Amino acid sequence: MGAMGFSLQADAMLADQREVLAYWTSLKRGAALPCRKDFRPGALLRRLPTMSLVDVGAGDDRFRFRLAGTGLRDAFGEELTGRALGEIAFGPQLEDWQSIYAYVAASAAPANGFLPLLWRDRPGVVQAWLRLPFADTDGRVNMILGYDRFLPLERSAQRALATRAPAWRGGVAMAAAPA
Repeated sequence: MGAMGFSLQADAMLADQREVLAYWTSLKRGAALPCRKDFRPGALLRRLPTMSLVDVGAGDDRFRFRLAGTGLRDAFGEELTGRALGEIAFGPQLEDWQSIYAYVAASAAPANGFLPLLWRDRPGVVQAWLRLPFADTDGRVNMILGYDRFLPLERSAQRALATRAPAWRGGVAMAAAPA
């Protein structure tokens, strides 16, 4: 899909995403990224079913799900825990997810957006995603915290998305405009 621009689009965030972002921000020490050891899952108990922790490594299996909530398994129809990004049946949206994780890892910055679940043959559902980096003691991103919501789309949006691939605009995936 080529180079994409991502950023944190606070005005496009859901209230629960802002809650997760606020908690992550509270873990920061000045300008430094928070460390995984500072994260206490109990602080976001209601959000855990659709949260994930993704290890950042090197090579083809660079992004591996250390932990994925049961809500993600239910939404995707498969277990994500222990699997590399490329081992999950993302279909044509695998490149989108690789780009999203690569951006967060390289920039050490949070990002959010929306993706329709076209690869799951569920055009009536959109995934609202938030990705937040954790760093090791040297300041390198070594893990990414994910939080997702799955929202129903109106029928008119379902028809439009069923025939068009998503396009990225300002960090938010949207349906391509009609020709």
